[in-house]
Amino acid sequence: MSHVTLAASDKVFKQLFKLLVDNFTFAKSDSGSFGPFSASYAIALHLQNGSVTLNDDNTVEVDSLEIVFDTLKVQVCFNLPGIPGFCIVPDPWNGCLVGFPGIDLGSVCVPVDLSGLVSKIIKVKAGLKAKYFVDPARLPGWSDLDAEFNGKSNMWQVFINPTFVNVEPIDIPATISNIFENAVKNVINTALGPLPGWMKDAIFAFIGPILDMIKSALGIADSIDEFFQNLLSDIFPIPALIETAVADYFADKYPIQSFEDPYPLPIPDSSGLIPVKIPIRNLNAQVNSKEMILGANVGP
Repeated sequence: MSHVTLAASDKVFKQLFKLLVDNFTFAKSDSGSFGPFSASYAIALHLQNGSVTLNDDNTVEVDSLEIVFDTLKVQVCFNLPGIPGFCIVPDPWNGCLVGFPGIDLGSVCVPVDLSGLVSKIIKVKAGLKAKYFVDPARLPGWSDLDAEFNGKSNMWQVFINPTFVNVEPIDIPATISNIFENAVKNVINTALGPLPGWMKDAIFAFIGPILDMIKSALGIADSIDEFFQNLLSDIFPIPALIETAVADYFADKYPIQSFEDPYPLPIPDSSGLIPVKIPIRNLNAQVNSKEMILGANVGP
């Protein structure tokens, strides 16, 4: 049995890696109840940029791969305390000229849209893995030529096989407190209905700081941005989900290189005869700092 070796330079490998990155997408949604509040999220994202390095120890390293959240929407639902009645314009003789009777605000749901946020995969460490793929649509009685003519050839595939993927926590913008506070103000303003603006101003002054009300309702002592950081990184483990999705995609979904088995020889032929094909056996894939090297046995 003969042996054949093929090599792809570092430059070619980086071009192949870019195609791998450009074809990655991931979407996920979930919801749950967590004591004083419930929450849901929906994300859709893609990857871009990043750098890839081939090492002499037969490993591949990827650094600073950007995660672009095309969609990152969160909704938090909780019970706001009721606003008790109070006197707005007192009457020194008859008690109160203008008063507010109070209102039960009940449960509110506040949507927050952080779409467009960019996060980062800090590091991917990987090796290469050769895998043999048999098309499940290939019929049992087909020969290799039947499979080729029907576009269902067996394939050797080479994957980047991560041993480590590290996604940084989602970087919540510093404006999240203002966004959330304004959203709750809008909810309360809607609940107050057609009351005149001066009366609503008096009611908001009576309520006091909205953020304190929100933190009390959510049962949190931390800041609102820390609450969202915890919500989107720990309660909903979005970075861990992305790590798993990237690792699965690299290792099993999108090969960095693939070719038919048996492999058609590039022999010019205008006779219309069937192509000449040679079987590939025992493919292995390695890298050094200069190139990717594929080695295999050829022949029956």
